[in-house]
Amino acid sequence: MIPSQSESYPESHSLPPSGKEWEWQNLDRLDAAARARILPVLKNFIQHHPDAVMDHDPDWLYIKRSHDKSVKLFVCCAMDGTLCGYAPFFVHPSSLSYELFGIPLWEYRIRRYTITAGPLLQQGVAAEKVLPDLFDHLRGTLGPRETLFALGVELDSAFGQFIRQYPGFHEKYHLLPSGRAYHRRLIALPEDFDQYMQGLSRNTRKDIRRTLRQLEQDPEIMVSYRVFTTPEEVPEFLSLAQSVSDKTYQHNLLGLGICDSAETRRNLTIAAENGWMRSYLLICNGEPVAFQHGYLHGGTYYAEKTGYDPAWAEKSVGTVMQIYRVRDLIDKGVAQLDFLYGDNEKKRSLSNTYREEQNFHLIPRKFPLSLFAYSLRGFNAFSELIGDFMEKHGLKSRIRRILRKRSTNQD
Repeated sequence: MIPSQSESYPESHSLPPSGKEWEWQNLDRLDAAARARILPVLKNFIQHHPDAVMDHDPDWLYIKRSHDKSVKLFVCCAMDGTLCGYAPFFVHPSSLSYELFGIPLWEYRIRRYTITAGPLLQQGVAAEKVLPDLFDHLRGTLGPRETLFALGVELDSAFGQFIRQYPGFHEKYHLLPSGRAYHRRLIALPEDFDQYMQGLSRNTRKDIRRTLRQLEQDPEIMVSYRVFTTPEEVPEFLSLAQSVSDKTYQHNLLGLGICDSAETRRNLTIAAENGWMRSYLLICNGEPVAFQHGYLHGGTYYAEKTGYDPAWAEKSVGTVMQIYRVRDLIDKGVAQLDFLYGDNEKKRSLSNTYREEQNFHLIPRKFPLSLFAYSLRGFNAFSELIGDFMEKHGLKSRIRRILRKRSTNQD
């Protein structure tokens, strides 16, 4: 049991009894005194929970609020006041997107309640006993253009099994995978860099040494890197990082990358004030050529965004920046680097552990959302068939290379 910190939520070594002897509560509906009592207990619960990630931290979620983004926090308490579960949702504008090869063809605008990884439950509390009440409540409160989204769900977790296997859940929600299952890559960081290198494959070690030598020993290139951690450094980092990001295919083709906006500056400034921001910039001959942006929270570094100048691709500056970052984190004594969602060859080569995850739309069985759920399921199946055919014949990677080249050669 995770210890309690309030008389109103006393420590209890007994599990909630069967039946509805617990209740999910929206923290927004509690008065100020009740919120003040439960928040310290909740933060202690999160701090000691083995499955907690940065997106479970209320302080981090509140940073991201804006005029069209909000936070909903739900707690599950037994009749004796014991905290049994916690489910945070970040509410934001989004869409049900009909995509072909990752390029949106049409979008139905919605508001999305996003939960990362899943609710946190007290040890011994069964998901099938307490989660149905939570999702029944949410279904009753969601509007006609509001859906749920589960980001980075570990398939073997209690929540992953609940949404995929619990019959009562499927009676009230459509479960639509958003992309295929992937390996979420992580680095369990050892005590020194040599240990990390020894844990990689022989070919990867060889590639890393060659890449570093190729850049660092070039007499015509002066190489350095900077680490940005303070609020005062946020404007400079964003300006320099965006100058690199704007040259990438992710920005030109997909509209992704890092953006030096007022909202981003505010979020990063507050993150820096809390000691979470840790971002990197690789500099060659006085010019920024690659960046890595992320957050250090609870002993884990979350690798949020990355990019490099395609004009420097032959020097593998993106890989060099990755290695410099790993060295820095090891020197700082960080326990783990999390590459976050999705998988690719670079993540596979640099990581030393992984877990299987998938993202899911949880769409209430209501009109008109059910119509879009059925049509999106059919469209995604058709898109995957086309993608598999093109992948089998080598067409998909060829088209991707052409699009990337064109996007980075724009005037």
